Amino acid sequence: MKLHKYILLAGAGLFLSAGLIGQTNAQAASDDGAINERWGKSTFVAGAGLSQQQLTETMDTLKISQDTVKMEQATGADLVKYLGYGSGDDSVMLSSVVVNREYQGKGINVEILTPQNITQITADQYKNPLVTAGITDATVKVASVVKVTGESALTGVYKAFEANGETVDPERAQLAQTELDTTSDVAQSVVDNANEQSQNQDLSDNEKEKADEAYKAQLNQALVDIKKDLAELKEQQGELATKEDVEKIVNDALEKNNLSQYVTKDDINKLITLAQQYQTTDGVLDKESIEQLDKISDDFKGTVNKLSDQLGKFGDSLKGTLEDNQGFFANLWQQIKDFFSGLTK
Repeated sequence: MKLHKYILLAGAGLFLSAGLIGQTNAQAASDDGAINERWGKSTFVAGAGLSQQQLTETMDTLKISQDTVKMEQATGADLVKYLGYGSGDDSVMLSSVVVNREYQGKGINVEILTPQNITQITADQYKNPLVTAGITDATVKVASVVKVTGESALTGVYKAFEANGETVDPERAQLAQTELDTTSDVAQSVVDNANEQSQNQDLSDNEKEKADEAYKAQLNQALVDIKKDLAELKEQQGELATKEDVEKIVNDALEKNNLSQYVTKDDINKLITLAQQYQTTDGVLDKESIEQLDKISDDFKGTVNKLSDQLGKFGDSLKGTLEDNQGFFANLWQQIKDFFSGLTK
């Protein structure tokens, strides 16, 4: 019996060691200075409205030069092409992006290098729309030397992909912009309502900013939950969700992420309309998109937990039920602990 236990312990030890070694190697591969991309050089897409001085300043901010990147330009015509609206005026194209095409499974990562000039959209808020548009496994850096709301940065990402021979579906790109606009509006409504209800919490301005970011991250996670639930229902039933199904899925996602008390009926209707469009746009709920959603979901949960911890007791009310799903490895670790506990009894 003791020998049997030792064999089990040794096997579990090898399993854990293999997992840790694999994790370490993967980490080393991403942190050794090499760029995991499939295009060769990074692609820099500059806003066409930038003056030469602004272009130089933007490149300095992004720490790039003409020799180190592939140069492209996002024009007003590109805005119309990818987003389905706009005047075609180049002068409004002021934000710029650098895009790295990463190895498969890396997921989507976004960093805003000039947060003081991107006034409306957070780095996390770009991620869901990029997945909706069909963008996979990419690192995106956004910068602007003048104040902009930030919506048109998506155009630069699409331009980078097509400049490297990868097709961007216009229908998905336009839905992605609808998603960004819709969720930006709903996020602002959530923040306004939450702040109004939390006035007696005596939060400092800095704490309010952290709380606002957490609310936005919760909404981002709610979108992930909505998409995944729609995809799962379609797979189980072999048909699209009914309007009633969609309404329940949206409300459940908002409740799960502790947002029900901060959204209006109009907010819910906007999200229901958006969810119905997910179902009728090819590719949005396919397997590859769901895999990308799993990657960004970890980011959203991490943002909420980090900010909640910084906000102490008030932060406890922000977490909702995000901690209910700790992920595969957390659950696996708990199972292993339970297994060893059973051996020692």
